[in-house]
Amino acid sequence: MYDAPFTLHELLHATGGRLVGDNAPSAVESVFTDTRETTRNGLFLAFSGETFDAHDYLAQAVANGATLLCIEASKADKLPPGAPAILVPSTVTAFQHIARFHRMRLPNLKVILLSGSCGKTSTKESLRAIFEHALDSISVLATEGNTNNQIGLPQNLLRLNARHRIAVLEAGTNHHGELEPLSYCAMPDIAIIVSIANCHLEFLGSLEGVATEKSKLFTHLAPGGFAIIPAECPGQDILAKAASQFRVGTFGLDGTDADVTAKYLGGNLHGAKFLLRRESTGETVSVQWGVPGRHQAGNAAAAALAALSMGVPFETIAEGLGRTTLPGLRMRVTEHNGSTWINDAYNANPDSMAASLNWLSEFVDQQKLVLVLGDMGELGERSAEGHRSVCALAKHLFPAARCVVVGPNMTAAAKETGLDCEAFASSKDAADAKLEFAPGSTVFLKASRSTHLELIEPDAAGAH
Repeated sequence: MYDAPFTLHELLHATGGRLVGDNAPSAVESVFTDTRETTRNGLFLAFSGETFDAHDYLAQAVANGATLLCIEASKADKLPPGAPAILVPSTVTAFQHIARFHRMRLPNLKVILLSGSCGKTSTKESLRAIFEHALDSISVLATEGNTNNQIGLPQNLLRLNARHRIAVLEAGTNHHGELEPLSYCAMPDIAIIVSIANCHLEFLGSLEGVATEKSKLFTHLAPGGFAIIPAECPGQDILAKAASQFRVGTFGLDGTDADVTAKYLGGNLHGAKFLLRRESTGETVSVQWGVPGRHQAGNAAAAALAALSMGVPFETIAEGLGRTTLPGLRMRVTEHNGSTWINDAYNANPDSMAASLNWLSEFVDQQKLVLVLGDMGELGERSAEGHRSVCALAKHLFPAARCVVVGPNMTAAAKETGLDCEAFASSKDAADAKLEFAPGSTVFLKASRSTHLELIEPDAAGAH
């Protein structure tokens, strides 16, 4: 439920819908999308999914406090008798337009919208940390969890209120045509493409297809807005062309020709150190933070560039980055029975797998390393090639490590590349096998979320 009040006139204007029914309220006090929620004088929007249709529960929404409904016109026959409703072609689109209208009511708000094949969340959390340090936590709103899709992004916009000065929002996609409406919804002042990599190729087709879809993030960038793109990446020319009508900034690792670069100085299990350089002034700042990996330093450069464009001092940026933490199953470190577990199984593609394995090679004792590598989803025709590249790299970097592979794709790739491993068809099978790990081991888990590698990890009560 979102405590965002709207007048009836505003809702009709925002959605372009048609009012039907009796006794429509002149205004609503909240917006909700779950019939299990209770509210008072609220607008209920009915969504339809593959396995559910909220239009079947409109009476329950009214019983729980909906004084106004927003439903799809094609399902008007499901409207309770006399219930006031706004009829629209698509309730998802209507929800997005309501959220956009709400965003427009906040003239002092600056929106940073970001997308990318890898690194969205770490870049978002870096920006959150920078601005909470530069301002305060009350002034900053950032995407929570994985709410970065067609419904999730407007949900985050409807959490905004007049106290917020900065919104840092993720926009995700795995099909063509999904980012343009999210750009329209958010109306960003700054738009960041974090990376272009072998991700969602099943639907986006190729790296050029990924870049083309990601470039739609700039479609509704505010006039005079700032577009931030990698200095070097697949499809960089596509991104640069799409951003050319705006101010454009670039970022990258040391050695790239970029406005802000990060020189990685090495890391370990608990973090890393790097130098940020601002090319226009030659300024450098040192950053020590708890986010491991060379690739993450590049993401920090993107966040730093965005903050610099908004006038945040370089030293303040460095201090804020030092406070960055990652949520959920992203490099989560736990201790179980004398072994260290690193769970990075929230998402994976060949590029992020390679980045993680290279990071491990910086410090881990491979004699004590257990690699648990699972299937990566949505790679399309390049799935077999992508899984083989991961197994080949693991074999090259860690010839003495113990390897466990999970899922049919990783199992096939391990066999083809000659990776010595224990193989399981699923995470449940691996968990049922009750694998034993010697005290002192470092167990690293990486796969797409759909593989559910977390089933293998013991109870995570010892997380820190």
